[in-house]
Amino acid sequence: MDEADLLVKMMDEGTTTISNLLLHHYHDIGMSTSELMMFLELQSYIERGDVNPSIAVIADHLGAETDQIYDLIQQLSSDNFLKQTLEKNEQGKEETRYDFSPLWHKLARLLTDGLQQKQQAQQNNQRQKLFTAIQADFGRVLNPTEMSIVNDWIDKDHYDPQVIELALRETVLSGNYNFRYMDRILTSWEQRGLKTPQAVEADQKRFNERRRPINNHNSGKPSGEPIPIFKLNDKDK
Repeated sequence: MDEADLLVKMMDEGTTTISNLLLHHYHDIGMSTSELMMFLELQSYIERGDVNPSIAVIADHLGAETDQIYDLIQQLSSDNFLKQTLEKNEQGKEETRYDFSPLWHKLARLLTDGLQQKQQAQQNNQRQKLFTAIQADFGRVLNPTEMSIVNDWIDKDHYDPQVIELALRETVLSGNYNFRYMDRILTSWEQRGLKTPQAVEADQKRFNERRRPINNHNSGKPSGEPIPIFKLNDKDK
């Protein structure tokens, strides 16, 4: 057989597609290497339209006994990677069908859990960064009540940590170093639909642009320090 014939034979044999997620994480979902090889062997036939491949042929490919192949298929079912059903073929004879949807569901859960863990880690980092920023600007360690207030802003009120940091900046600029002032700012922004840092900063920009002509007219030069856009009564100081 010459090289051209070999290439034709290789093309006729086809290829089997394997998810990189499965290839890289099959151990993470509890699948053994032998089970992976069994899956690939079965999948290679299913993708070519042979839904009930010969166990003897598979055993020959894998260099195993037919009993070992049956054991592997049963193991795939026991580990909830494979669902076997009996269906009648065109001749009315019952044949085994292999359904790997349980395997894909396990991979989907692995992916979802991984994303949730990543998001949780990011949230924890943001929370710690926020605590550090407040303590640095207030010049002291927060007491348990204040820490609880910050946690409630994030967990119960669902304020974006970056929005809370912007409220902290407004608090510092105003000279009101207390949590009631920050809470009033956050509540006001929430009521006005300013729920993202981008929305808050856009609103601040509009406010500063409205003030700029007045400041220039009164002083003849731009104002030096940024002016807090949130004013409360002196009793909140």
